[in-house]
Amino acid sequence: MNGWFSHYLALLLVLTLSGCGGTTDSANAASAEASQFTGRITNVDGSPITLPGVEFEININGVTAVGENNNFRPPVGPDGTFKLKLPQGLFYPPYGTITFPFEGKKYIAELDPVNPYKGTREGAPGIAQNFVWRISGPRPTALNPDINNATHWYGLTMPTNYAPYRDDTQQSTKPLPDGTKIVWTFKPTSKLIDGSDGKPMTIERKYSAMSSLDSVNDLPPANYEFSAVAIFPDGSTKPALVQEWEERKYKPTAKLSLQPYANGNTVIAVPMQISFVVE
Repeated sequence: MNGWFSHYLALLLVLTLSGCGGTTDSANAASAEASQFTGRITNVDGSPITLPGVEFEININGVTAVGENNNFRPPVGPDGTFKLKLPQGLFYPPYGTITFPFEGKKYIAELDPVNPYKGTREGAPGIAQNFVWRISGPRPTALNPDINNATHWYGLTMPTNYAPYRDDTQQSTKPLPDGTKIVWTFKPTSKLIDGSDGKPMTIERKYSAMSSLDSVNDLPPANYEFSAVAIFPDGSTKPALVQEWEERKYKPTAKLSLQPYANGNTVIAVPMQISFVVE
């Protein structure tokens, strides 16, 4: 038996036994066109992505009927739709990225497949896969999203730390009473990365003397000015001071600015960790 043909039959057998021949997305299956890889990229609400300067890249890998491993990249139209003729063969789940400008710099983020299929599929019946750009909210892999788990969310994670020592005054600080709550307020100073208008956010966290490290999770990526207030167990409150990153001084408010990683392939919050005190 010809080498490439036996390899193709082996993949087809795996496909048949695993039951992955059909998509789990009935809408995608209904829109599939024979021998075509089709789909559309949108915002989460289904509206087109109209942010100026965005670029999309969609990839689908597969083994063709002649035994070649190939990567196919369909051109994406201004409305986010794409279409590409596929050769006979088996194909793995497609994936995509969006490159977008923000505050004069370029960033790259992954696109989320809508109801993605697992395993491999034949190209002959056609493969349809839509994508969305998510910037906040729970990830589908998190069956029980936990606000304390940064990996469960699409949005930014801002690590926080109650400082046991102040560099600016060279003095130690007293631990806060157990049961103290820290209420963070974030006011956007820019658009969100998708070009939409951000809204002020108030996020409450619990302080523990056993561990001063914590994090604010699922913050929609943007530039912010932020502050915090401590609410003590007796109900009294006291404004916190947050460390200004460049001057390393504690102030009533500080700024959070986004920067791309050195390789430019994702979004990172700067500073990496926010220290705060209440005295």
